[in-house]
Amino acid sequence: MDFQLERLLNLPNITVFTCQEQEGFIVLKLELLNEGITCPHCQSYTDHIHQTRSMLIRDLSICGQGVYLHLPRRQFYCAGCKKYPTEPLEFVEKRRNYTIRYEEYIYERVKELTVEQVSQNEQLSPHQVGSIFQRIALQKKKSWGEPEKLSLDEFSRQKGKRNFVTVVSDLSNSSLLEVIDSHKSSEIIEVLKQQPESMRANVKEVSVDMWGGFKKVIREVFPNALIVIDRFHVIKLVNSSLNQLRLKLELKGLKNRCLLLKNYVDLTPEERSDLKLLLKTSPCLSIAYELKEELRDIYESSTTVLMGMRRLKKWLNSALILFGKTAQTLKHHLPDICHYFINRTTSGVMEGLNNRIKLILCQSYGFKNFEMMREKLLACLYL
Repeated sequence: MDFQLERLLNLPNITVFTCQEQEGFIVLKLELLNEGITCPHCQSYTDHIHQTRSMLIRDLSICGQGVYLHLPRRQFYCAGCKKYPTEPLEFVEKRRNYTIRYEEYIYERVKELTVEQVSQNEQLSPHQVGSIFQRIALQKKKSWGEPEKLSLDEFSRQKGKRNFVTVVSDLSNSSLLEVIDSHKSSEIIEVLKQQPESMRANVKEVSVDMWGGFKKVIREVFPNALIVIDRFHVIKLVNSSLNQLRLKLELKGLKNRCLLLKNYVDLTPEERSDLKLLLKTSPCLSIAYELKEELRDIYESSTTVLMGMRRLKKWLNSALILFGKTAQTLKHHLPDICHYFINRTTSGVMEGLNNRIKLILCQSYGFKNFEMMREKLLACLYL
């Protein structure tokens, strides 16, 4: 056969015998160049062929056209150990109908597209594509390493429904480590305890929101870790209270909301003028806005835990009247909130990962199968 076709195929120890087109696919009939094999059982050489059967193996497309390889699978007889070993092939794993490189290609395509899109493009069933992806994902599964700073957070698999999934990320390298199909502390603990005890003992800080279940998880799973309440969740809670006050004062409109919730330092001169007029409508709103900005300044300028604790206690006393339950909640979590000032650890990385997770879910039109969702998220977001 044409040597150029064999170069294009680039597979070891084969020659192309014939090339045909069948039902829109290129079918290459191959012959193997070696006459015998080394027996995997006794390491003896044998060229005694017991039987040969043919099989079709899917390979990478050529010039946009799907390719099947028509391969002889030879079974040899070994006189040394009286066994019948099947000839191994470097480019096809045992009991697989795809070349190794084709399975790797499918895996990479599913990272970019949906299973259905890859299925249509490659003329495979969704089940075949999903099985290939999950199999390769399992092969590529890596250990967590030795992370020192983690984040625990949750997201909903379906918008507007309380179908929460818990995610674990490594804050040091912006990497997604685990996706857990639960938001119950006992079930999260069960999954996380599958990690090595030495690794878990090495974790020094875990950044979380104010859900009480996370504290239970951290104390049980990461015994040497400080609990750090994420500053952005604190500010988000205060912003939510400020926004509720705005609505009670019937100051509706997206512009008013943006003026109040945006950091003052980020406002344009025109926006600052508009904000000044807005705050004049209500003394309560003006004080609440000043408290919001003061909280941001506490986070920005406090340099020690003691300083942050002292300033936050004073702030909470002032905020109690206007922010009510929010101030009470923050007061309850105050020690863990102040752990931020040790290393200024935040879950900003996790928030970024959550945005990418939402994008992947949107592009994939959601996932009916949790394991498929988990493997795709880890494949795309594990560094």
